[in-house]
Amino acid sequence: MLNKLILDYVTAIEKLQTQDGKTTYLLKKEDGKTISATVINTEENKIEGNLTIELNSIISTWNNFRNLRAISKNDLPELKEWPASIMLMLFEKLPFVIKSSKDDLDIIKLKEYMTNQLPEANFNQAEKHFMTVFRQNDTNEIGDLETNLSKSSKNKIRQSLRLLGFFDDNYKANRDLLTEYTSASNKINIIKRQLVQHEYSVMILDLLENVHSISKLEKKEALIELGTLIVRNSMGDNLMVEGVSRDRTVYLLNWLQSANLIDEELNPIMQERLRPLFIEVMENYIDAKRETFAGHELGRKVRNVLPAELISLPFIDETEYIVKGSVGQGNWATCPWVAIMNKAVTTTTQRGYYVVYLFSEDMERVYLTIAQGITETSRDEMERINQQIRGLISGDRVRRDQEISIGISSKGRGYEQSTAVYIPYTLANMPSEEVLITDLERMIRYYEECIKHKVGQVEEIEVRKPTEMSDHDLVTHIHSYINSKGFYYEREEVENLYLSLKTKPFVIISGISGTGKTMIVKWLAESVGATSENGQYTLIPVRPDWSDGSDLLGYVDIKGEFQEGPFTKVLRAAMDNPDKPYFICLDEMNLARVEYYFSDLLSVMESREWQDGKIITSTVLDPNVIGEAVRFPANVYVIGTVNMDETTHPFSKKVLDRANTIEFNRVKLDHFAFLENDREQIEAVHIGNNQFTSQFIHLKDAYEDYSDLIKKVTNELISVNKPLEQLGAHVGYRVRDEISFYMIYNEQAGLMSFEKALDFQIHQKILPRISGSDQRVFEVLKSLFAYCTGVQVTEDIIHDDHRMDEYIEASRFPKCAKKLAEMLRRYIDDGFTSFWIGA
Repeated sequence: MLNKLILDYVTAIEKLQTQDGKTTYLLKKEDGKTISATVINTEENKIEGNLTIELNSIISTWNNFRNLRAISKNDLPELKEWPASIMLMLFEKLPFVIKSSKDDLDIIKLKEYMTNQLPEANFNQAEKHFMTVFRQNDTNEIGDLETNLSKSSKNKIRQSLRLLGFFDDNYKANRDLLTEYTSASNKINIIKRQLVQHEYSVMILDLLENVHSISKLEKKEALIELGTLIVRNSMGDNLMVEGVSRDRTVYLLNWLQSANLIDEELNPIMQERLRPLFIEVMENYIDAKRETFAGHELGRKVRNVLPAELISLPFIDETEYIVKGSVGQGNWATCPWVAIMNKAVTTTTQRGYYVVYLFSEDMERVYLTIAQGITETSRDEMERINQQIRGLISGDRVRRDQEISIGISSKGRGYEQSTAVYIPYTLANMPSEEVLITDLERMIRYYEECIKHKVGQVEEIEVRKPTEMSDHDLVTHIHSYINSKGFYYEREEVENLYLSLKTKPFVIISGISGTGKTMIVKWLAESVGATSENGQYTLIPVRPDWSDGSDLLGYVDIKGEFQEGPFTKVLRAAMDNPDKPYFICLDEMNLARVEYYFSDLLSVMESREWQDGKIITSTVLDPNVIGEAVRFPANVYVIGTVNMDETTHPFSKKVLDRANTIEFNRVKLDHFAFLENDREQIEAVHIGNNQFTSQFIHLKDAYEDYSDLIKKVTNELISVNKPLEQLGAHVGYRVRDEISFYMIYNEQAGLMSFEKALDFQIHQKILPRISGSDQRVFEVLKSLFAYCTGVQVTEDIIHDDHRMDEYIEASRFPKCAKKLAEMLRRYIDDGFTSFWIGA
């Protein structure tokens, strides 16, 4: 019987994909004897072939697997490449099969369980003693409520209670669960919840849910046979015998039936998940609006629980869809919603069209709709797209009229106008879970049909596959692109900008007015496919009156509603699209005091940590205020442009410590090559974030592989630090680590020599810290000049341009030596010096 169940299970599978995603197999059961398979090259989206697999071959392979208990392609010599791959992937789908590797070869093997993972008594017998066991002082014993209960029976019941969680593995009572159970109005729901967390029960439910062509008796016998194949005795040395498997399997099926998880025919009963959540929101939302918004449990249900339930549905692919719920930002929304967005159309509810549940203002109705973002779509455009959608959709349950009634507020009316089609539900007559899920699956299918027909010109925002190239080639491309726009920069300057962004996603560009500081940021972003049109490049002009971060991040207005700032908008978009780089240009960022409006973000940047292989930070704003956790994702890069004159503010060491400060003062007015008609046009390429993102956060991340380079850099910094200690301007661990990372990335990419790269880093991370009129400043500058050139200079030499130029040209670090010479001359001439021109 087990063979029949296995065949029923695997022949219902319609799609398989290789682990690398390069090949997809579309399967179809044909005549009861064969499965046809279409082989698709996923990357090129073309059919590579077709094949037919005999069902008898599947059974033969299964029996081979069953006997060996673990197999690889090498154990299927009679099968060719494609059929062998399909067989292994089919059996891997079985809930009691796991994938592993042996001798660098992928294998699948049977998962094994223990007899103590199955109940030893029927449910009614165990339930009868739930209360009794906890009335005893010794919780390791079943009480004497029934004096004729044998010790063996007591042990069986105790084992059953352990499976339900009333005892832990050491048979210590779980009194919290008992308290919950005794106070629950529906105790079966507690038992049901415990069973669906039980590993063997979940495996059995999975099997029963996916077999449709065998009888109740055949299911039962197949599960008994399965027990003898994958369950070992308590000692782990022998598989469970048929008699024990029969008893334990019958007990487990009895438990699942008693908890209303399966019916009399052993068919799983659909569990209600969406329906009770919709009802809970609709019954409690109006009262919740009178309570504190921050941290409210109902808000969590809409923002987190409902989206999690929706994304778990088998017809919503998490790689293609984003699910978001909202009850407002900073204050309760008039109409809460939960949206399901296909990434090919939109990743934000402000634009595009998507499937969305819209709740009415009076909470008497909820609508399953395909609707549009009302923030960034004109009324004419909205109506045009609505008509396109309505023309593609038919069906008795889906309404295409405009009789939807969400509310009388402007927001409610806007939602009504944005709705193309809908299915209405009422609180008084909420349909079953099965109807809700069937309706949603139908609406998702309609949505995908709209995408297929390019409603709203989806082809213009089709997701492009990022271009892969080496760091060296990427820098070459960026340099060529920028120069083609009429701005001349040396290649090493572009290399430095790229390495600086890769080291830390915060860079300051300084220079005289009119040298193209803002434009180089724009062209850099544009060269890798990030534009203002696709939202990956954002220019934020800084205003002199900014005294805190509210203009940048957002604020709660007089109505209690959160008004999103431009920086927060980018962070949210970047979180939704982690594979794309996002660039923010803070133009003239020191018109206001940077520490006043940017200090919180600087602190968040420093909170970066590794979590599950990804870089995360602390939250930028209080999640209780805005309704979600907005962080500083690893694909956001902030570049500030600055001028230094009487209208601007200087930088504190806190800011300079956390940034690479790059000077762009070079001007080449006779650069006309970009105007030549026959010059090759440089096109932008779409680059993924993996090319820019940091590999390291802490020095220990890099030390094992780059210890020699780190020690070499550190020794140089120790020499630099000695004179700086006189001013209290010596660098700490953060600067040491970030310079080390820069040097590692440079070595990986093979861009600059060690001396040239370190020259940039000392210039950018250390020299901007030095300013003042104290005699010690002058001595420090001379010491650093000697470090760079090996020459001790006097005031006479400093004003001898010819000799200074010779020293600079012969220097290990000519960029730093040139800047130090400028600073020395300013000190002598003005009695004060600074890194910044015009300061």
